[in-house]
Amino acid sequence: MSRTPTFEEIGARIRVEREKRGLSQQDLAGVLGVTRPVVTKIESGTKAINSVELRKIADYLGVSVDELTAPVEDRSLAVRFRKSTESEAFIERVSAIERLVRDMLIQVKLRERQRHG
Repeated sequence: MSRTPTFEEIGARIRVEREKRGLSQQDLAGVLGVTRPVVTKIESGTKAINSVELRKIADYLGVSVDELTAPVEDRSLAVRFRKSTESEAFIERVSAIERLVRDMLIQVKLRERQRHG
């Protein structure tokens, strides 16, 4: 099962690609027209990245936006706790709860970023 990557996961991918090329955060900051601390926040996932920044980063690093935002393979709770005798209805309920919790966590993170950002 796959899911959309978090800002932290996208940031980690950016950092890996930047480091593979021997580039500094300052180099990337110059391309984006931001300060090095902003790049640090992007790479740590504490700053949401917009599509324009993502495109500039991908172009500079010589990778596609798809590579930076590719789905993450994630073993869901439903898959981890599934027994062969479980009903599909049970699996669907566990999956629905998992989606609800994920959505709630996203909302909490967004509120935290708004308060501290």
